[in-house]
Amino acid sequence: MKSIKIFAIVAIAGLFSCSDDELRTYDALQQKDAVESVNDPYLLASIIKKTALFYQKMGYDTRMLPGAVQHMESNYQSGDNFYSGFKSPVTDMYTSMEILKLIDGSTRLAKERGSKSHEGIFKVFRVLLFSYMTDFYGDVYYAEALKAREGVLYPKYDKQADIYNGLLKELDEANALIDAGTEPVSDTYDLMFGGSKEKWKKFSNSLKLRLLMRASDKMPDAAAKIAALANAPVLSDPTDNASISYIGTLGGETGNSWTGGPLNWGTIDNFDTRRPCKTLIDKLTLLNDPRMQVWFAPIEKPWTSDPAKHGVSFTTTDPNGYTYTSTWEYIDRKNKDIAAYATKEILLDSNKVYAGFVAGMLADWKNGNGHYDVAAGGAVGNFKVSKFSKLFRENKHALLKAMIMNSDEVQFILAEAAAKGLIPGGADAYYRKGITNSLLRWGVSQDAVTKYLAQAVVALPTDKAGQLAKIAEQKWISLFLVSSEGYLDLRRTKLPNIFNNGRLSGFAFPERYRYPGDELGQNKPAYDLGVSSLSPAVDDQFSKMWLLK
Repeated sequence: MKSIKIFAIVAIAGLFSCSDDELRTYDALQQKDAVESVNDPYLLASIIKKTALFYQKMGYDTRMLPGAVQHMESNYQSGDNFYSGFKSPVTDMYTSMEILKLIDGSTRLAKERGSKSHEGIFKVFRVLLFSYMTDFYGDVYYAEALKAREGVLYPKYDKQADIYNGLLKELDEANALIDAGTEPVSDTYDLMFGGSKEKWKKFSNSLKLRLLMRASDKMPDAAAKIAALANAPVLSDPTDNASISYIGTLGGETGNSWTGGPLNWGTIDNFDTRRPCKTLIDKLTLLNDPRMQVWFAPIEKPWTSDPAKHGVSFTTTDPNGYTYTSTWEYIDRKNKDIAAYATKEILLDSNKVYAGFVAGMLADWKNGNGHYDVAAGGAVGNFKVSKFSKLFRENKHALLKAMIMNSDEVQFILAEAAAKGLIPGGADAYYRKGITNSLLRWGVSQDAVTKYLAQAVVALPTDKAGQLAKIAEQKWISLFLVSSEGYLDLRRTKLPNIFNNGRLSGFAFPERYRYPGDELGQNKPAYDLGVSSLSPAVDDQFSKMWLLK
């Protein structure tokens, strides 16, 4: 019976719409009816799953953000290689609100039952999702959001500065509630931290650190608040991650399997449209980074300038035991097809076992790295560009997680804070711990970690600008498949400076999401005020919000 109730509540929470007054009124009814008779642990499991899958979708399923940060490129029918998805209104604000409705009802129930620990945890998720909304859009509803029970069907937008102050206050309240709570957190239904209140507090403090660093140039007291967190418990160990594992038995929107696996994508074609970006591949190659072999597969038919190697096959096995066979192809410049590609600067990575798709290139699988053998390639085939590793074709794997925030991100935030003098001590220890945690999280051995850190090309420079650039570079790598944070960090720091890579020099980097179209139609007074806060006051992807002015 309890499982049926959970399903009903999740279904109710998912029926969010802003299309007309009738549905706005329905919002009030659903908030009155939802969640009243279900226990906190069940609700916690639903909130964790829905939120983690929401973040995972942005990191891999939807290619807009992975493309914007040059981790992933499309090689078939997509404009995400040059930010085209940002041109249209984005409805992620409504997806966030769907989950926030469930959180709101769960919080109300927790208060009625005196479940302070759960109330505090629910508040952490509330902050996470409202911060997502304001970080991507600018001014959004906050103080009047979720007030349909009180008759507020058209909530006003709050100023982003006010939202940030409110969210930071809520995180302090969350920690106090978790401390005051006497009821246990179920290790069965706590899919993220196994019932550990200490880890929930670490997550809360880490989220606060993330928000403070993001607003550090705008909030006068941000530096003092970051310094106050220097000795607070945060996500620090390689296993201290706000993420959940996949079970791998059920596909679909409400399933429990990794997106790229056969349960979700029955054919491999959808899988093969996602390719690593040349920007990322080149950086991993330069650094001799062992994550390359974990994340990506060798080219099936790499080029060689040596005619003696023509037709020679070789095999490679990655750290997870997946084996690949590649065959060298000779670059015969007398072949008119090959010669044509060579002169168009498309044949870029000869004699390389790993190669990426050029940033900003049209999503035309025929052109990537001089792929001329069209007939043999199939609908989405490209022998000349690496694919994602076979790891990402599994329904589940110990390394596959739906990720919200990992400990390596937190360590890089602390490294940046130390480099800027916001916290005492040097940046190097945090920097190395961030790298270590990321490598270990992806299954790299400790010996390989030690070898990687010993390289001069990885060492942290002594000057401040050099340190910030190197920290940002390693953080950018570590945020692979955590694309929402990767985008927001690249937008904030402008590091690494990859904005003119490949064929992107003619495309401006987008600064925000456009508001959903229904806001213009159904909540226009609030929408107009939100747009008026942008600079310039235009609802497009290039206008700057308070955080960026």
